Amino acid sequence: YIQFWVDPGAAPARAALAVIPVLIMLTLSSSMYRSLPEGSQRMWLTDNLMTLTFLCILAALEFGVVQYCTIVEKARADKCEGLKSMSAVLRSLLTQADAEDKALADLVDRYTATEKPGPPTCASEGAEVDRCRASPDEAVAAGIKEGDLLFIRYASHVFHTYDKDGSNRLTASEVQHSLAFFNIYVSFRQVHEIMCMFLRDHGDATPEDERKAELTSTEFCILLLEIGKYSLKHRSETILGYFQSFPPSKRIDIVARAIVPLFLIVQQVVMHFLLPTY
Repeated sequence: YIQFWVDPGAAPARAALAVIPVLIMLTLSSSMYRSLPEGSQRMWLTDNLMTLTFLCILAALEFGVVQYCTIVEKARADKCEGLKSMSAVLRSLLTQADAEDKALADLVDRYTATEKPGPPTCASEGAEVDRCRASPDEAVAAGIKEGDLLFIRYASHVFHTYDKDGSNRLTASEVQHSLAFFNIYVSFRQVHEIMCMFLRDHGDATPEDERKAELTSTEFCILLLEIGKYSLKHRSETILGYFQSFPPSKRIDIVARAIVPLFLIVQQVVMHFLLPTY
């Protein structure tokens, strides 16, 4: 049970606390079977140990699920850090998008490599190819490289994944789900409060009902760069909001802390009432 309170980042400690109980239960079972006479009759003690071993195995599997979630969360956090590292390029593109009244995705497509007539070096041996992919002249002139656009393209892709109606706007619920792709987890109440604070800080008015606030693609990308200023956690009023403010790995551990003792109590109560049937 202690493993559910250990930081998932301490993988060796979690692994030891998850595996050792299973080994202990298997050793106890083997020792007990060796000391009992052979027979086909079921015994209360063996069934009790078997169910306890099953619970220990489930706890070990929970560690595996938590570790998988941790790996996914780290990958998403790296994408957020990668986007922040390209903040200068991103802000330049956002300024240009506002000046031209275009979506960020359109500018990204403009600076993406395209086919153009190229020298013979573009052709492979034995093939005659007179075209190759190269960065547009505008990208070269602006000093924008394809590597600079990777994380920006990902952020734009996430935005348009949830902008299903093509309005170039995301509601509070859609922003909440989009932020999760950057390892940013907030409750629904927190996300519309963050959106409204962000909009007011940038000189925009917000609706009286903050739940109706929306962000454009430009505002969403800027929010990702400045999310650290608005990410102070506070106690949520609801259990759902409390869970939403944690990453999945943390949610699984919180649930395990609550239900594992209940499972143990139920298991012992059930086995106690089944004792007369043996």
